[in-house]
Amino acid sequence: MDKSCKFNYLFNVTLCAIAIILAVTPANALPEQNINSVVKWAKTRPQLPTLRYNSEAHGYEGTKGKLYFYADVTSENGTVTKEGITMSGDSSLKFTTKNAKAVKLLQNIYNFNIANDFQKSRYITKVGRDQFYRGQKFAYIAAEVRDGSALLIIPLNKLQEFIDNAKYCQTNQCDI
Repeated sequence: MDKSCKFNYLFNVTLCAIAIILAVTPANALPEQNINSVVKWAKTRPQLPTLRYNSEAHGYEGTKGKLYFYADVTSENGTVTKEGITMSGDSSLKFTTKNAKAVKLLQNIYNFNIANDFQKSRYITKVGRDQFYRGQKFAYIAAEVRDGSALLIIPLNKLQEFIDNAKYCQTNQCDI
């Protein structure tokens, strides 16, 4: 085979390999993606409820059993700014990096990479009830809520903004 044929062969093999990887890799809907992608993705996750738009909450939400899931968006067809999971009625599940049950739930909903990112994330600070963590891919805000535990997934580049907002809301009246 001459050099151009070898190159074309290797190029085509590489493209096929990438296509196969993309075809078998599960879709993940995370902050900074379009809400339409998130809604479609949620339909493929048996653990998640059907998401419906709630104009008062400025996002899509749903409850399935003890799990509440929501995605905040900039507009009804906009970009996801944060996603949240709240588990109620299970005192053994706390969204901490050391709680195996919480990490497993993240793995089941998202995938190993997100669960691992949360598990290996670094604790940054606590403001009020919110504990802030910095991962490699995303930032996380964990909180104990009435009868449960909640976790927000936010874009990594927005972590300081969320911390500053939480601090501001400690001394000022804020809409929640």
